Amino acid sequence: MSPAPKLKDLRQDDFERLLTWLDSDRERAGQLYEKIRWRLIAILTSRGCTEAEALADETIDRVSRRVADIEATYVGDRAIYFLGVMNNVHHEYLKRPQAPRLVAADDDVEKKERIHLCLDNCLSKLAPHARQLIEQYYAENKRAKIDLRKLIARRLQINSSTLRLRALRIRARLQECIQQCMEASGVS
Repeated sequence: MSPAPKLKDLRQDDFERLLTWLDSDRERAGQLYEKIRWRLIAILTSRGCTEAEALADETIDRVSRRVADIEATYVGDRAIYFLGVMNNVHHEYLKRPQAPRLVAADDDVEKKERIHLCLDNCLSKLAPHARQLIEQYYAENKRAKIDLRKLIARRLQINSSTLRLRALRIRARLQECIQQCMEASGVS
């Protein structure tokens, strides 16, 4: 697995140096990169950040540019260094002026009903195991959600990353189906 840089301004040689710094084995380095990136996204999302992926990529970009300076002297878990940089990136993000958000009217009950009908329709089109997985995956909140997802992964005998990818794929199919249903009904 050879991950590709997400930011267009990340230089390939910096990215290659980053992977080598993570692990001399290219496959393990790619896996560590993905694990760190998902962890950054998860932490930023849990902090309520609406641009979690962009900030995670910005963090990776900054670390990539610093590796040449720190690789000879840095001791310890590489992921911890990413977390420190991510904290700085997040603090900078919080200081940025935020664009005003448009408030959606709560009185569009008909549209909400249509969305729910489309969701039910799209869920019924899923294979039974996919429907069960996605319904369980989003069934709980906070700590119960984490515990439930660990249980699902154990039951399926897969790791949490694989479970997350499966859920994301099912969710993407559902979103596409709902969008098509909404367009077909003339509501968007």
